[in-house]
Order: sequence, then C-alpha cells, then structure tokens
Amino acid sequence: MNADSQAFFVEMNGRLFVVDTCVGNEKEVLGFDGFTNLNLPFLDAIEKAGFDRHKVTDVICTHLHFDHVGWNTYKENGEWKPTFPNAKYHFAREEYEYWEKDGFKNHVLGPLENVSFHESIDPVVEAGLVNLVEMDADLGDGISFKPSPGHSKGHVNVHFNAGDETFIIAGDMCHHPCQVAQTDWAAIIDYDQKESSATRRKILGELSGSDTLVTCTHFCSPSFGHIKGNETEGFVFKTVDKTK
Repeated sequence: MNADSQAFFVEMNGRLFVVDTCVGNEKEVLGFDGFTNLNLPFLDAIEKAGFDRHKVTDVICTHLHFDHVGWNTYKENGEWKPTFPNAKYHFAREEYEYWEKDGFKNHVLGPLENVSFHESIDPVVEAGLVNLVEMDADLGDGISFKPSPGHSKGHVNVHFNAGDETFIIAGDMCHHPCQVAQTDWAAIIDYDQKESSATRRKILGELSGSDTLVTCTHFCSPSFGHIKGNETEGFVFKTVDKTK
C-alpha cells in the first residue's frame, strides 16, 4: 500500500506545534505490511529542519487512527516513550473515549487500532502529557479545534489564526483532493460515511471563496490550497505553493 502521511510543524506565538504524527517506527500495523516496523529517519529530519523535539510545546492529533499518532512515541531500550516529552498532547475527548471504551470492537480496523492505542496513546497518557478537550475548543494563541466528524467518531480540524493568515489542518476530512470535487465519495474505513460526506459539504461550503488555506494530512505537496466553487457545480481545490 502506498500513501503519503505528513506531520505538520507550526511555530506560532512562542509555541511549537506538531499536528498528526504519521505512522512511526517499529510499529506493529496489522494488515499493512508496508507500514509495519518502519525504520525511517524522522527524528534526524526534524533536527535537520531546525526543530528540537524537546522544545515542542503542543502535539495535536486530528483523530487517533494509527497513521496520525505513530510518532507520539518512539522505542528506547524496548519501551515506548513520548517523542515530545515536554509537550501537551491534545486529543478530542469524544475520540479518545470512543476508542478507550469499546471502539475497537466496532471498527473495521479494530485489532490494528487496538495495538496502535497501546503503542502510541497509552504511553503519553501514563506520562501525564494528555489534555482531553471538547471537539470545539480554544487552545489559546489563535489555535482551536473545530468538529469535523464522520471519518472518525471525534475527528477535528485544527484552525490556526496567525493574524495576517488563517489556515486549517483538516486531518482525514478528505483523503484526496478528489473528495473536494466529489463530496459523496467516502472512505470505506469512515466511522460514518454519510456523516463524513455531510461534513465535507458543510465545511467546504463555509471555506469556498475565502482566503483561508486548508490541507489534509494525506494530500501530496504542495498540499495547502484554497476552496473555490459550490456544492451544485462542484468544489475545487486550488493549491498554493508557499515555497516559491
């Protein structure tokens, strides 16, 4: 299986955020051999990019699927430890409680997510680093959660208001830009396919024609763009390349 998965590093108002943390190394990803026991230079890449993982103040997971939480932890001497030991890990309470109670029994990828929960979620909970918040929550300094349910029970979009620019990291609200044009195309692993489609229509309608940039975790680079169009004629994702 080939797929892009990104972690976003954002420096803003004296804080260093990481949004979604990919698959991680040495993880047991049941049913996905291409993701199992990865050995990628993620930590080296962070350092080369000028980020000190010990100075990360906030880790945000749009939801708790395995490919968005993997680098929450890393293995050291056979034990899973927080990758960002001085950060608060922010999870939507509804998302966390769904999986903690009986979500694994009801989900198509339940066994996989159960292992992921123990490898990538439990260790940061046990370290006292987790902050459970509502799906509509203000994290301060212009950063907030907004509900975007459907792909998962408590999926959220992360809004950054930098004053002169606003952007949204929308996790798996869409897996591919084709879902911007075809909002009814839902993923087979969505918690509620009708709800995920309704979420896309609602949020894309709100964003259409605005200056707000949006991306989703699995979009290829350049992954940020603006939303144009409407539900009747179809929404369009117009990429913006900030590297130029």
